[in-house]
Amino acid sequence: MSWTTIWSHAQRGIAHHTTSNGVIHLTLRQIAPVKAIRLVFANEYGEKTQQIKKLSIKTNQTCQHLPDFSLSPSELLKTGSISIDSNAKKWQITFQVSSLESGFSYNDADFLAEPRNLNFCSGLLAIEGECEGECIIALGDSLTEGATWTAPLQRQWRKHNLYLVNQGINGSCLLKSSSDVPTNDSRNLFYGFGGLRRLEDCLTSHSNVSRVILFLGENDLINGDLTLEKFKKGIRELIQLCGKYTISYQLCTLSPCMGYPGMNQTKEMLRKEINQWLLENYANVWDFSMIVEEASGYLHSSFDSGDHLHFNAVAGLAIARQISSDFIKGE
Repeated sequence: MSWTTIWSHAQRGIAHHTTSNGVIHLTLRQIAPVKAIRLVFANEYGEKTQQIKKLSIKTNQTCQHLPDFSLSPSELLKTGSISIDSNAKKWQITFQVSSLESGFSYNDADFLAEPRNLNFCSGLLAIEGECEGECIIALGDSLTEGATWTAPLQRQWRKHNLYLVNQGINGSCLLKSSSDVPTNDSRNLFYGFGGLRRLEDCLTSHSNVSRVILFLGENDLINGDLTLEKFKKGIRELIQLCGKYTISYQLCTLSPCMGYPGMNQTKEMLRKEINQWLLENYANVWDFSMIVEEASGYLHSSFDSGDHLHFNAVAGLAIARQISSDFIKGE
């Protein structure tokens, strides 16, 4: 038995997207039938000290209240062991938070739908369980955050004590930190830090990680920031970091997105070059492009969410079915 990250969601800079403080109330489906958990808090993008107050965790008739604490900018904090009812089908986590500068949106298949006062959850980063198993990190952009392919894999792999966690951020880039407004303020990096910084933060904050799925570069391509050499350099840096932590990595080809605003034939040729380089130089590559592509450069019409870039649920299931059994067998 060891502490393993069994759930997490990527934080981003949210300063100009939400109010200054509020009460966070989360109701999650049972992630694993464990008897003890730890909560991981982070102030990843904030520039002010964050106060966490009135933290409680309720599972059936078991409820624990934790002491108040604070998080300095960039600080990571893990609570002590918290006993929970292993039979509980719902986990209720409530706390009061100040300085909403860093957090994530409530777009997660494990959350039960309920009215919310805030658009973003600030402070909480991950949940660890005392259990047998391993954590697998899916590091990506909106094609990962949307959970079309990660959610079915989560359901399947948890049966094998493999806990896939969704570390996707819409708009996130491989090469650089980015925002939806002109800024140098980390609190406003709505699309998150660049890929290397994000991976380093993940490997620091997550426990018992065995593998990282690397699915980044689509936004760099569409934005016109990418070249083949820049992509090679970025991917090699991520692989080198995985080696430093002695964990495995899984690469993914860039999926087709012709028809999406900003995409053109020149960028499409580059996407094909990148995918060819990945497939020719690495054995551990999931060819997402082969699974979802129809006509050259376009998402299959039955897999298209409507904008020619993002997968719909049918596409997610097709990807999950293609890769799940081989992954479980270790192939």
